[in-house]
Amino acid sequence: MKLTIDGREVSCRDGATLLEAARGAGIAIPSLCDHPGLEPFAGCRICLVEVEGRRDFPPACATAAEEGQVVRTRTAEIVALRKGILEFILAQHPYACLVCPEKTTCDDLKSTIRKTGEVTGCVLCPQNGRCQLQKVAADVGLEKVDLPAAYRNIEVHREDPFFDRDYNLCILCGRCIRVCEEVRGAAVLSFIHRGGRTEVGTAFERPLLDSGCRFCGACVDVCPTGALVERAFRPQAAATRAAKIVCPFCAQGCVLALDIREDRILDAKPVNVPPNQGQACVKGRFLVRGAVAGPGRILEPHIRKDGRLEPATLDEALDRAAEGLRKAAEGRRALVFPSQVPLEDALAFLEFGRDVLAGPAAASPAPVLEAALDAFAEKRGLTIPGAGEFSGIAGARTILAWTIDLPQDHPIAWLNVVRAVRRGAGFIAAGQTPAGPVGRQAVSLDIAPGTPAVAAGLAAALLKLRPAPAASLEGLDEFRGSLPAGRAATRARRPYEEAARLLAGDSPAVILFDAGAVEGASGTEALDWLWNLALVAGARLVPLARHANERGVHAMARALRSPAAAATCLGEVWAGLEVRAFEALFLAGPLPDLGGLKPSFLVCQDTHWSPNAEQADVVLPAAAFAESGGTWVNAEGRVRASAPALPGQGASRPDRELLAALAGRLGHAGFPAGDSAARLKELLGPGAGPSGPLRFVPVPAPAPRKGRRPAAGASSAGSERPREVLRGYDLVAGSRGYARTRRVR
Repeated sequence: MKLTIDGREVSCRDGATLLEAARGAGIAIPSLCDHPGLEPFAGCRICLVEVEGRRDFPPACATAAEEGQVVRTRTAEIVALRKGILEFILAQHPYACLVCPEKTTCDDLKSTIRKTGEVTGCVLCPQNGRCQLQKVAADVGLEKVDLPAAYRNIEVHREDPFFDRDYNLCILCGRCIRVCEEVRGAAVLSFIHRGGRTEVGTAFERPLLDSGCRFCGACVDVCPTGALVERAFRPQAAATRAAKIVCPFCAQGCVLALDIREDRILDAKPVNVPPNQGQACVKGRFLVRGAVAGPGRILEPHIRKDGRLEPATLDEALDRAAEGLRKAAEGRRALVFPSQVPLEDALAFLEFGRDVLAGPAAASPAPVLEAALDAFAEKRGLTIPGAGEFSGIAGARTILAWTIDLPQDHPIAWLNVVRAVRRGAGFIAAGQTPAGPVGRQAVSLDIAPGTPAVAAGLAAALLKLRPAPAASLEGLDEFRGSLPAGRAATRARRPYEEAARLLAGDSPAVILFDAGAVEGASGTEALDWLWNLALVAGARLVPLARHANERGVHAMARALRSPAAAATCLGEVWAGLEVRAFEALFLAGPLPDLGGLKPSFLVCQDTHWSPNAEQADVVLPAAAFAESGGTWVNAEGRVRASAPALPGQGASRPDRELLAALAGRLGHAGFPAGDSAARLKELLGPGAGPSGPLRFVPVPAPAPRKGRRPAAGASSAGSERPREVLRGYDLVAGSRGYARTRRVR
């Protein structure tokens, strides 16, 4: 459609607001409560405009554009209205610096700064220079505030980790409340009290830790003032450059923007590109600075002398490592490498284990999900495709989350679930999945009887509602015969029937699962049941990897598999340590404390000190993810490359450089051979699609439930992995910057 704004003809899409139409044409309309991705709120009223033919002054952010409209945004009356509204907003906000006649020279003179414990002006605020209220005041042309100032004197909330809440600086725009509910699906924050006492808070004014907050930082990122500020961020000199990196703390592959000054990270924020679209999680938002420059970094090589680790030069450490590895007999050397490093480093580790050590190499954390998918393909001759783009989840009409903690382990996939449910999609939570985005009821299925029993009950209920789609597929009769009959099939009938009705509705439907559903000895059987359930429901299986580069590293290891066992299971290496099968271990990835299992010679190549590094014979300092750069493959299969954002600290070097130097000392001067970029392209290649016609796979009838019910929270598919708990804890850097927790005193 076309309309006229300030005398210019403007084109915009159907359904666009006046604010969107104006900004799309490069016409600036000031606003404080509007934010991309949030529904219109029209709370601040700063964006009032004049529309020909209307007697009122509608807010541009909440007024739909119409064909032929004539809009004026900067008439004298509109400017006067904006100044008056802004005065009301500033009456309870420290504004001295906004109207100070000396503000243009304040950076040079600092003549208005007072020694005070509270923010009384912009120069004392951490958001000085980045505050949107400052920009709006300048745009409106506000020069004085005639209303009397009233400091609210609200106590600053500092009881929670990661960020402070100073509601004396809040302008009640509601952005934090809306992003928490509309985007993150949590609704931890809301307006509390009334009238002049209105402020943003939690139910019963409890701390965020007690209110279900996951500290994703979305509220901090959308706050237009200094009301919500990262605790580690303080008033400081501005950044001199910026860089983008791929976050390595999970398999979501979020892109982060770093503000850098003097090779020091000042801030890390999510970038508005796929897959994260301007969102992050607690790790990516608040851990990057500490993971790179926090305590515990290994900054220089160490050699054990007389029972103690002593600093050494890099050449001395490499010589000592080569000597110890050379003494170990062939076949009695093992390598554990991190699966969350760039693919260039992972390729160097795999080839170092195969060609230099001639021993087993295992990724840690282990790619449990990818291994289970491989086993299923080998056993059944059927391939389950990768996850695909997370945005595809947002378009689903029904979502079944199978024993998967989406908000914690797959935060960006979870945001797409929230988007789908807010659009009206049905949500079924099987197992430990949260009950659903706030305000949207989910159907909950207890996973305690185990995957076969729950999947069989759901499949039986589905076949009663939609037998036709599955009737033409091979193996249906055999599969139907494996389903429970009689009382067993009707146990807990209501949730199964509700879930079946959702799955039998409009397509498309997706079933989300990760390693938690397939780990352990029964992993392949669990995949059999999920495959058959997906056929009955007409749904797409969506496997979600947990760890950064898990898909890419596993694909490379599979392509490099050889008699030298280049892709050994991590459990096999650990079993070898238990029976003293190894004389030397090159440890570059996270492992439990070796303790008495330490072999005769141990080399640790890591970014941070750990119990294993402290008992190593040689310690080599590895560069952190922001210092090495490289290629990453996320859970979607999206491939991204990022350049080094910082130089390595101290004597640290990228893993591939350390491995090349060590290989040369072990008689492999040409290591690594060939161009790594070309090798990666060759090894990864295009992904395989489904093989063979769709058919049901044979499964045994689920065994009757015996014994006591598992305790709440216990895993029904193998051993439960450690969970990260936020209550009373703070996230700190661990091995390879991998997040772990420590108690907050």
